[in-house]
Amino acid sequence: MDGKSIQDRLFEENQDLLNMFEKFRQCRTKEEQINSMELAEHANNVMNTLDEGIKGLDDLDNFFGYIHQVGASHRRIPGFKVEYFWKIEAPFLAAVESTLGDRYTPNVESIYKITIKFILETLIEGYEAAGKHPT
Repeated sequence: MDGKSIQDRLFEENQDLLNMFEKFRQCRTKEEQINSMELAEHANNVMNTLDEGIKGLDDLDNFFGYIHQVGASHRRIPGFKVEYFWKIEAPFLAAVESTLGDRYTPNVESIYKITIKFILETLIEGYEAAGKHPT
């Protein structure tokens, strides 16, 4: 699965999110977004987080610790709102469907929907906990 395609779709559907990231603000056209090394790096970070989250489901203590930490780190982004986490759901599911093709059955879709929802809810828990107990 390609993190860059998820990121491209996310920002294409939510242009206002580009303003959240100081180093992405200059990326106004689709071509600028495609060629941005900073966006590519962020896409890799998003995919690594999702990948680590999915891999970590067999060790829930580490899973919760890691995903809560990532959620909490978003407190440092000025103007970030907790509901922004949900904006990755549709691009992620579209990327899974594109990657799996015919193997993307209704059962597989259901599994990925449950998984991404669980990861996003855990990110939100970390974000909200950091607001109650600033580090």
